[in-house]
Amino acid sequence: MNSDIDWPAIIKKEARGLNGEDFGEVQKVSDSSVITEKGILDKVYFSIPKNLVKDYDGDTLMFKITEEEAKNHFLHDPSFSSKEDST
Repeated sequence: MNSDIDWPAIIKKEARGLNGEDFGEVQKVSDSSVITEKGILDKVYFSIPKNLVKDYDGDTLMFKITEEEAKNHFLHDPSFSSKEDST
């Protein structure tokens, strides 16, 4: 399924985990990962490898990991990316 996804089209789409957990909204796609943003006040960002995408139905991008796995392995600091992008 991974190779069939139109990656630019998933920007602003919902992202969900293995058990339907909310990973927020897709903000950016790089060559190897998908950046999501979850929350309104206390925002959490994930940078999840594309190879962990399970499915995409046109509205929701599903990952084959749980929210706990995402928090333990794929938390993302957006300020670090901003610094990289500005160079």
